[in-house]
Amino acid sequence: MMDEFEVNIQVPAPELQSDIISVAGLASLLDRAKEGLLERVKELQAEQEDRALRSFKLTITVDPKYHPKIIGRKGAIITQIRNEHEVNIQFPEKNDENQDQITITGYEQNAVAARDAIQAIVNELDEMILEDITLDSRVHARIIGARGKGIRKIMDEFKVDVRFPQNGASDPNLVTVTGRPERVDEAIDHLLNLEEEYISDAVENEAKMAYMKPSGSSASSVEEPRGPSKGFVVREAPWTTGNEKAPDMSSSEEFPSFGTPVAAAKSSPWGPKRF
Repeated sequence: MMDEFEVNIQVPAPELQSDIISVAGLASLLDRAKEGLLERVKELQAEQEDRALRSFKLTITVDPKYHPKIIGRKGAIITQIRNEHEVNIQFPEKNDENQDQITITGYEQNAVAARDAIQAIVNELDEMILEDITLDSRVHARIIGARGKGIRKIMDEFKVDVRFPQNGASDPNLVTVTGRPERVDEAIDHLLNLEEEYISDAVENEAKMAYMKPSGSSASSVEEPRGPSKGFVVREAPWTTGNEKAPDMSSSEEFPSFGTPVAAAKSSPWGPKRF
């Protein structure tokens, strides 16, 4: 401000707790600098009042089991409430004494509106029911789909939550559906129809796998290791019983026809010659 108004401004040290500011400069510039200072004071006071208004705080009591539903997948629901009402919403930490207290901070009217939005979600959750159904585990993977795409589509369509059993569960066929009563009934009917549609394919695939699987005897015979081949062995030949040597197959003396090549008869293109 000193550069803007071309004056010297002295502000007292905080420990003096003084509300007097000294302005020194040309007389023609002092009035303009004074007006600028007073305007700046008004701005600071307005900001201070605004901070006080934005610091309004209220708490809402919500059963901790509903907190994940209020937060939403990847924080989508609570982020929407925060942005829509311009408030800060704080959930309790794990070591907090009051695990059911949610704190909302912001302008009073905005905080109240955010509280009402959260309460509306809680009221809807209170009306929801939880129902278990038996769904053949052989069709679970197909209903869930690649990366959960299939089951997410079902949950979005019927506005329900569907939970499949974990690996090693005592009942691998037990599926839990949560939502409003009418939505749960519709979702269960849809899941049972899918089971009826997919189970025939599952049975057919199992039959194919059983047919293609080798039997125990054939598998063992295939897997049995074989020793090196001994080749062709001549037994009880004259040279094996006496002192005679084995015949030399390449010798022309012992096997003349083997040693002397015989030329193949040339054929005439007009057929064989007649004599």
